[in-house]
Amino acid sequence: MFTQAILLSILVSLLSIEWMNGHFGLSRPLITGMLTGLVLGDITQGITVGATLQLIFMGINGVGAAVPPDQTIGTLIATAFAILSGEGAEIALTLAIPVAVAAQALDIFGRTFCTVFIHMADKFAEKGEYRKLEMIHYAGILVQFVRVSIIVFPAIYFGVDAVESFIAMVPESVLRGLEVSGQMLPAVGFGMLMTMLDIPYLFPFYFIGFALATFGGFSTVGVTMVAVCIALLMDYFKCNRSTTESGPSNDDLDALMED
Repeated sequence: MFTQAILLSILVSLLSIEWMNGHFGLSRPLITGMLTGLVLGDITQGITVGATLQLIFMGINGVGAAVPPDQTIGTLIATAFAILSGEGAEIALTLAIPVAVAAQALDIFGRTFCTVFIHMADKFAEKGEYRKLEMIHYAGILVQFVRVSIIVFPAIYFGVDAVESFIAMVPESVLRGLEVSGQMLPAVGFGMLMTMLDIPYLFPFYFIGFALATFGGFSTVGVTMVAVCIALLMDYFKCNRSTTESGPSNDDLDALMED
């Protein structure tokens, strides 16, 4: 367990600094869950949990100075507990949000602490001490490493046995209730995303997909294929309408003049 806790601490540290070098989506729940499963020897369960949590966190992004719940730490700890305890995605769904919110508070503290480095960097820049300025950047990364490690390492190393004992004491009816509520969370995630987009004409497509899946018996792949076809048709008709409204291009007029 010690080795696994160390490996997961290093993994979440690397994922948590991804946004410092350009955001490639590696810290999103789907990838985080898969990598966690890879470390713990159950990549299938990791992908399953990660994909489920991806739906929940889909509408959560940090914009500007806003600090959202830490989906990377929430996903990693929830996925690890789901695999190590053998309880599956149900326990992950109940742990992900509380852990992400708790990590958010520590993230705010870490960012506030790093403001000390900003003032130091200003002084080094004024003096032309660029080597020290470079070291300040590394100090900020080190703070980020420490922030995530002090959450993940003890949670993985000490927490699994405690979680297993707690689960054994929880009545079956409560676990079933958590499972049902967890299955509703992806719908909440989609609702949050649609609220953020605030594009009314997209709502009918949401209900079309829901109807196809619920009453039409379509699989996820089937609904996706229908959605892609609708998107391509909309794009085709939109492009044709734009061309018609704008009239012939200059190239077309030049060709007519030459004829």
